[in-house]
Amino acid sequence: MPKLKTAHPLLTLSMEAMIDQIVHRLKPCPEEDIYRLVHALLSDGLQQLHQHVSQGKTDLGIIDAIVSNTCRVGLSLPSGAIKTRFEADFGSVRNMDLCEYVTKLYQWQQMLRQAIKQRPRKLMLSLFSPFLVEFEQQKFEDVEVPGQYLRLTDSSDDFVRIERFIPELRVVLRSNGVLRMLAIRGTDGSIVHFSVQHFTSRYNHQEERWVQFFRNLDAAGEHDRNTWEQRRIALHLPTIVSLAPHIRLVQEQPESFSLQDVYDKACLRNGTPEIAPALYAVGKMNELISQLPSIDAASEVLFEHICQTMVPASLLQDDVRMHAVSPMEYWLYRENFTYQVSASIALTYMIACTQRAPAKLSISRATGNICLHDLVPTQATPGLIHSKEAVPFRLTPNIQTFVTELGLEGIVPFAIYKVIQRFTDVEHLLRDFLDLYVRDELIHVPAVKSLAAANPQALAEMCERNVKLIEARANQMVETLPPKEVQDKELSPMQPLFRLMTQAVAPSNLAKMDFIWAPWL
Repeated sequence: MPKLKTAHPLLTLSMEAMIDQIVHRLKPCPEEDIYRLVHALLSDGLQQLHQHVSQGKTDLGIIDAIVSNTCRVGLSLPSGAIKTRFEADFGSVRNMDLCEYVTKLYQWQQMLRQAIKQRPRKLMLSLFSPFLVEFEQQKFEDVEVPGQYLRLTDSSDDFVRIERFIPELRVVLRSNGVLRMLAIRGTDGSIVHFSVQHFTSRYNHQEERWVQFFRNLDAAGEHDRNTWEQRRIALHLPTIVSLAPHIRLVQEQPESFSLQDVYDKACLRNGTPEIAPALYAVGKMNELISQLPSIDAASEVLFEHICQTMVPASLLQDDVRMHAVSPMEYWLYRENFTYQVSASIALTYMIACTQRAPAKLSISRATGNICLHDLVPTQATPGLIHSKEAVPFRLTPNIQTFVTELGLEGIVPFAIYKVIQRFTDVEHLLRDFLDLYVRDELIHVPAVKSLAAANPQALAEMCERNVKLIEARANQMVETLPPKEVQDKELSPMQPLFRLMTQAVAPSNLAKMDFIWAPWL
């Protein structure tokens, strides 16, 4: 930074002033901050509830960690009516059971959501930051639109500069929080939208690292790709720009939506709470365990009942059809969505990215392109990048219905194969990148970091083991059976990939997923 200030003092001054305005003037209001905290507590409660149910426990007592987090949230609230009411509802949290705790948190979430919805969804940027509205007069030197330096280019001469900030600020309400969305007009006339995310998770830098990993891999094989591949199975990765340790800008499409948004709208239309499937599963589990031979069998029966009576498999299909202008547009949208689902499956399975909750799939309303959020590997144990989930990737009933059976048998396996093939065809391409990124991923785990300090050779062996695991998962998706075995056993040449897809759609496996993952969606 000192070198930048010395070489480009006016540019540095303009950038610092712009960042300072975004960081300090576009903070969430108290109700929005409480909404985020309540959602975090609700997620913890639902996960704990699923653990009790999946283990067949009848005691639904609240663990100390949840009690501690609830008390910490209560202490952090500003003095006033909200804090008084929160203390009245959760002052005796230790004496509650999990169902009562989750129900009260859901009521709080709905109360806050209604209060936020009553506010304007579009605000004047000048009310928050007159400096940004007048940025074209206030700046001392041209500033590039954020995120362009993430590209692999030799020169920045063709980068688009900021012409001005659009004077309208959007407030976007999501299931996990409320975002402010800025719009920037570039010197080429384009408009780029960025959401301002405060208090982001501890995995942010990991997410940025792995998004850059896939961006580099994609660029390395771009010259061998034909026009069809560039258009159909392009990777749509989020552009993330960190402004501070707890604040970042994420480029987004304002009309995008997620599976969670589709489900929330359906619940609002039907007048049913979003946590109804979870509470139903808790209430019925003990009754079914006494009638069926195992907990897994009871979970499968509950899952199928929820899919048939509470969460239809056609929610996504109906939502897209409602917004489609014509049958042709609907067909093209579904086709592009199928290719994009295939690309997301390939990326998440290769690096063992788990916890793919419905809110983490951002779908463009205009094109069907999918942007993946929280694209971070999972470590089953410290130093081992591996998934313990029952399903290898997300291919839930609503996605299956929208993609259709023909898409599942034709487009999906073919597109997964083509995405991974571009990484594995070039000799040593995947390994060369993995050697760097896997080491950075492992070294940030405290247990691995202390081991590396004492024994550097152990870290090298750990990196090698994880690189081979990731390569094995990638090769599994492009493995083809010999022609003789295909003919003799009447199998598909892509049988290893079909086995993975069978695991992903099996009700017995989906029933084991937790309530946050929402296997019925």
